[in-house]
Amino acid sequence: MNTFEKKLGQILIDEGKVCLEDLESALSMQKMSSHRKLLGGILIDLSLISKDDLDFALNRQLLYTEEKSKFGMNISDDDRIREIADKYRESEFFNELNELIGVITHKIRNPLSGISAAVEVLREKVETSDTNEKFFKMIFKEIDNLERVAKDLFRAFSHR
Repeated sequence: MNTFEKKLGQILIDEGKVCLEDLESALSMQKMSSHRKLLGGILIDLSLISKDDLDFALNRQLLYTEEKSKFGMNISDDDRIREIADKYRESEFFNELNELIGVITHKIRNPLSGISAAVEVLREKVETSDTNEKFFKMIFKEIDNLERVAKDLFRAFSHR
């Protein structure tokens, strides 16, 4: 697994905080739960990790995510989208494709607005800390990236 793609469970295993069997058991419990409790919360409830262990792993995951955004592909780069749009612009399927892209971008952007609003409310309700603020910034950055991708996709396929 690429170090930029490490998930919370893998970080906890790598750090020797949990074994694979315990993680798989917690993941099974998470899937069976009707209220979808977060993995870290389940591991704490089972006394497999402490809150400090969870904070450490979340911070490590945040570092991996920040490294990925520094070195990974920029998803908002719309050159490839424009290239595809230009290829199909002259075809008979372009109008249908244009309509489909409009529906898809609408279906992406509406939930992003709701997610953004919900995260703002959560931000106001949780304790203020550097760690929490890093996570909120990361969430808002990813919301902005997805919003930009939707806009770029719509622009590339809209009639000119």
